[in-house]
Amino acid sequence: MNITDVTSYIASIPRKRSLNTYYGDIPDTKTITVLVQTDEEITGIGQTLSHAPHYGDTAESIKENIDNYIKPAILGKNPFDIEHLFELMYKSIGKSTRYPVTAIEFALWDIKGKALNVPVYNLLGGKCNEGAPLHGHAHRLGIEESIEHIEKLSVEGWTWLKSKIGFDVQTDLTWYQAIHEAVGDKVRFQLDGNTGYTLGEAVHALKQMEQIGGIALFEQPVLRLDEMAILTERLDTPLQADEAVTSPRSVHEIAHSHAAHVLHFKIEKFGGLLQAKRMAAIGEAAGLELSVAPYFDIMAAAAAHFAVSTPNVKWPAGFSDMGDTLLSSPYLPTSQVLTPPEKPGLGVDIDEDKMRFYASKWD
Repeated sequence: MNITDVTSYIASIPRKRSLNTYYGDIPDTKTITVLVQTDEEITGIGQTLSHAPHYGDTAESIKENIDNYIKPAILGKNPFDIEHLFELMYKSIGKSTRYPVTAIEFALWDIKGKALNVPVYNLLGGKCNEGAPLHGHAHRLGIEESIEHIEKLSVEGWTWLKSKIGFDVQTDLTWYQAIHEAVGDKVRFQLDGNTGYTLGEAVHALKQMEQIGGIALFEQPVLRLDEMAILTERLDTPLQADEAVTSPRSVHEIAHSHAAHVLHFKIEKFGGLLQAKRMAAIGEAAGLELSVAPYFDIMAAAAAHFAVSTPNVKWPAGFSDMGDTLLSSPYLPTSQVLTPPEKPGLGVDIDEDKMRFYASKWD
């Protein structure tokens, strides 16, 4: 079997509700989807994200790298040779980024699973977990609106909610104090700073939030690893690294500096499932546990296959609250765990008409 063509599309998918973070207000998500065709009429689908301008690659640069550099490097190659193709792709774009590689790498696993008639998780080691654990997402709103929103999520059954901090210390403290007083111990909170605090601000804010109570996890409140390491010594609450987790080397450095207890995996940054498995093994050796961002659509399926086959995926992450899907049938969680599809490959199918519709709106 050989790769005969690669086609990429940029699409901007609206969120049901704009995401408010330290980076800014995010009303939609820019995704790059690929179709990888073979001479045996098996087509693999893959996907990656653009987080620009907040961090990472722009959607245009991801597509350019796929179309102009990665595609020529892999045409005619055997899609089963994923280790070899990962290196070819990474070298073809000057080892400058892995976002474009991820989309193609997911598609290669999809092809391999379809060809062998097995779900991707069986190619990654088989089931050892139920799937990717999930938490609810409490959007950062005004106090009264937040309380109403959180009460609704609690009624829906969510006992663990993630929300955003890292804006202004006193505003964050006032907001969280009011929220905890209103909802009590019905909900545990994961508070994500998105690197928005200085070290001094983080020590001041997070210690007081611990005293208020109800905190399950703090996520990357500061940028630098030495500052994260100080917080792991100062706080009683576990600390999760997110922005700091980028590569196998980064996991080693986090472990070596004792900068976190938990690693948040955003697989699109790593180059795909191979790298994620390598990084998980390094984390496991260091006693670090993982959460995995499922996002949506093809990325969600890939994350679920990874989570179900990786023993140290123990902590929850949030499913993206999107206003539409590029899939022919929506792939959504039915509980607080996202289980992988059981069909061969990644187990989901693209609605090509809808993908082209959103791609045309981007253009």
